[in-house]
Amino acid sequence: MQLTKEFGMTKLAASCPQCNVDTVYCGMIPTEIKSLTNKEVLFCKSCKFVIAVDEYKNILSQA
Repeated sequence: MQLTKEFGMTKLAASCPQCNVDTVYCGMIPTEIKSLTNKEVLFCKSCKFVIAVDEYKNILSQA
């Protein structure tokens, strides 16, 4: 899957919070998950971890 070409996602210089591999992308992906529709998400290509950017920011601000 070519995330940068197919979906216009940007590869981040960060590690996934789940698997610690540096395959994290940011952007919008087509999904039927209502909580992620039309939202910018973080996506790990290795373990398929997906979270909305806004939700992840809230988690980080509470830590």
